[in-house]
Amino acid sequence: MAILLLYGDESQLIDEKKREFLTKYKDMAVQSLNDEVEPGRICEKLSEDSLFGEPTLYCLINPPIFVKPNKKVSDDWQLLYDLLLRYDGANPILIIYHDTIDKRTKHNSEFLKKIDNVACMRLKGPEMIQWLESYAKQNGFMITADGIEYLRHLLELWQDVPVSFLRTEFDRYFLLLPPKGKITQDFLIHNGSDYGAKNIFLFKEALLQKDVATLLALFPYMLQNKESERAMSYIEGQLRLQLMVSECKGSGLTEREVQDLFKKNESSTKSYPITLAYRQRGVSVRALAKLLRGLYEVMRNSRRGEGDLSYFKDLCLAYCKS
Repeated sequence: MAILLLYGDESQLIDEKKREFLTKYKDMAVQSLNDEVEPGRICEKLSEDSLFGEPTLYCLINPPIFVKPNKKVSDDWQLLYDLLLRYDGANPILIIYHDTIDKRTKHNSEFLKKIDNVACMRLKGPEMIQWLESYAKQNGFMITADGIEYLRHLLELWQDVPVSFLRTEFDRYFLLLPPKGKITQDFLIHNGSDYGAKNIFLFKEALLQKDVATLLALFPYMLQNKESERAMSYIEGQLRLQLMVSECKGSGLTEREVQDLFKKNESSTKSYPITLAYRQRGVSVRALAKLLRGLYEVMRNSRRGEGDLSYFKDLCLAYCKS
């Protein structure tokens, strides 16, 4: 009978795969056995003949049968490990392990080779975007191109966001939208929870649009942000992209020619952010270059433990006056 191992640090994905597995055996009783149950008792359960009882799906929760750094598997749990490798019983088994598994050890790699398994690891960047698009589509909604670009910016800033948080966010969005509604950048900005990545994105947008009122409102957050280095790095990258595109535009290149130029030079920048930068109005190349030079100085001094981030405020306000 089938054995499936679900492991990883993304509980939301584990839950999704768990539901899929349980649906295949929906007519069976389910018995959960966690790591507080004696391994000998678990072995007995798995070895029981189900001739005189109802077929049962056994769900093993976090059994300590995998080797970790400086920690071997105990003899008692090794017996369960061995039993699972040779198991041919009539009852299906689902193993759920809420952690990563070190594949470098022979002990762990042998188990993964012989037992069907799915790694449910924290999604990042494009994988998370793909999951969100799929989840929205499953629920009858669509994320627009500018909505995707906004989410990409947020995930660049917030690299450890769990799927479970974003799923809760999107479930709330679905309640706010009409049937078959579209999830746009404007909708996400006005309805998204107030978390750090959102504020940094809004700051960047306000800076490019020279929106002094918004900048002044967000400066206290930016100057106190615990991850100011990541925020500065993100803003520097966005300003640098804007500068390059504006310089190309100023030299007479069309939007398509700028995109082709980036592609020719093997840039990883997608076409859509280039389009947004190309269509940005009121950009002074000279003033933007001056702002970037000042930002480089702020970042350099910050990494040395010198200088004052408030200088960045002066730079931004000076750019808005340009």
